[in-house]
Amino acid sequence: MRVKATPSIVRGSRVFSRLDLARAGLALFAATLTACGEVNYLSPASMPTYEDTVTLWAATGTAVELPSAFDLIGVTVVRTDRTNLFDFLFDLRTDSTGDTVAFLVPRGALGLSDDAGLQRVAARFDTLYLAPSGGYEFHAEVPVDTGTVLFARSRLQTCNFGLSYGIYAKLQPLVISRRERWMKIRFRLDPNCGYRGLGEGVPGR
Repeated sequence: MRVKATPSIVRGSRVFSRLDLARAGLALFAATLTACGEVNYLSPASMPTYEDTVTLWAATGTAVELPSAFDLIGVTVVRTDRTNLFDFLFDLRTDSTGDTVAFLVPRGALGLSDDAGLQRVAARFDTLYLAPSGGYEFHAEVPVDTGTVLFARSRLQTCNFGLSYGIYAKLQPLVISRRERWMKIRFRLDPNCGYRGLGEGVPGR
């Protein structure tokens, strides 16, 4: 069986098939993404940033029904025995000196997909208005204490044009009870997929 030839279009001395034109269009789109920045192809942000507090219980040494992990996409605390749809969890460990140290643990350190991360910063919570696009820890637990400030990026999700980004937030532990093994965390989160603005209102990028 023979396949009918694809009609061609002549442009000067070069012949382009319809397949060539399709490939050229895709290449032009990819080049435009690179030149202009992929974020320009996201849907406009429509939701304001959101600030609240959550309480997480240590993943070890507490009752199984107490939530230990935080799902940034769903903006909810979750039990790790019921779902792996979370971005980081809280735990307490005893170090070599006998001190009890608090950690936030990204999902990649637990053998899950390593697309959610944490990043400590030496700045006050209220002075941070834009989460960085890179520099996150995806594979190791991050030690924290009251007053520690971090950026967090969720696991990836599809936003627009097939582009994958996370949800971004800033975090600050407010209270850590080492005896009762829980932590209260303040956070401000940008719910718009791919946007990193962490000031008040609807982010512009």
